[in-house]
Amino acid sequence: MDPTAPEPENPPAYIAAARQHGIPLRQSAPIKRGPMPLQLPILDHLRTKRVVLASASPRRKALLNQLGLNDVEIFPSDKPEDVEKGKITPEEYVAETARRKILHVYEQALRQQEEDEKNKNVEKPADPALVISADTVIATRSGRILEKPRDEQDHIRMLKHLRDTRVHRVLTAVCVLAPKENAAHPGYELETHVEDTEVYFAQARDGLPDDVIEAYVKTREGADKAGGYAIQGLGGMVLVDKIEGSVDNVIGLPVRKTLQLAEKVIFKQGIEDDDIGSDEEEDDEEPYHD
Repeated sequence: MDPTAPEPENPPAYIAAARQHGIPLRQSAPIKRGPMPLQLPILDHLRTKRVVLASASPRRKALLNQLGLNDVEIFPSDKPEDVEKGKITPEEYVAETARRKILHVYEQALRQQEEDEKNKNVEKPADPALVISADTVIATRSGRILEKPRDEQDHIRMLKHLRDTRVHRVLTAVCVLAPKENAAHPGYELETHVEDTEVYFAQARDGLPDDVIEAYVKTREGADKAGGYAIQGLGGMVLVDKIEGSVDNVIGLPVRKTLQLAEKVIFKQGIEDDDIGSDEEEDDEEPYHD
């Protein structure tokens, strides 16, 4: 370690705690700084605003934290997920569920603000600049929708089915909402997108026999996840063979699409997609020469 190297401004917690209690530490290497934050106009804007995540998922929160949105407010929806599966497609089901979540949470946040205004001892929170909701389901090859396993036996049956049918689709609907600047009806801009990723499970002959599935279920890693597995954990190592599409979609939030939708509802209010595309085409068009 270079004794002349400057110490980082914010050392790890264990070093700070040791110094506070006078415990000497011997460091074998300099402390490495993390990567610089991603500088994008939409992220720079949101880092100073109130961003609400209408989900209790720690994985979705972690993905937003990785973007540098460290003060995301967790405000999960308690509205029952009672969209009827039988009469609509999996894409329609997941999109409608995410839309209901975001509208319910936005209404609850506004109602909470009204109550705080009446209480002079409580500081009124800022208006939400952006609300994000998401819902993830598994669509089997037959079109059946799978959500979280009900119990251990259901969990085992679910994973065996995904293995035996080889490939399934992970659908995540992300929905974003921002208040309208001109307060025109309905008072907000709302956009939804459904991301589709194909996931291929390993087969029994390739190292995924029943006992491996049963051992994985015992870990409880996938008990609270749609489809019953975590691609970012053990599930990605022992269950999944390959994927085609977005990895973060399988984790629970398609990040690039979320940022694109956030840009639209905040920076491009009232502009239709066709208008944006036509402007870009005009800018890129080559002059015609006879």
